[in-house]
Amino acid sequence: MALILIIGWLLIISLARDVWQIRTGFGRITEANRRLEAEEAKNQALKSKLGMVLTEEYKEKLIREKLNMQKEGEVLVVMPEKDLYRDGLSKKPEILIPEANWIKWWKLLLE
Repeated sequence: MALILIIGWLLIISLARDVWQIRTGFGRITEANRRLEAEEAKNQALKSKLGMVLTEEYKEKLIREKLNMQKEGEVLVVMPEKDLYRDGLSKKPEILIPEANWIKWWKLLLE
């Protein structure tokens, strides 16, 4: 009788272990499906970007912007940056750190 109980418990434990492995396997499958969908969406976005990059309009835009080239008869105009001085200087102003109050007083007293 004890032998039958021991064999029954072993079968129950084995069955419970197998059921647990099946449940975790389903979890891995759903996780893999989720990652697959994300990668497919990324793949679709990359394909659309590739289609855009291969167009003649994109190539022309890239040539004009990055290489500063133009078609025959066109004139290239380079505009200055917005943050330049009004008097035409091309240097950006240096940032001045304000002096501490005690330094200003010291200079005033020494004069």
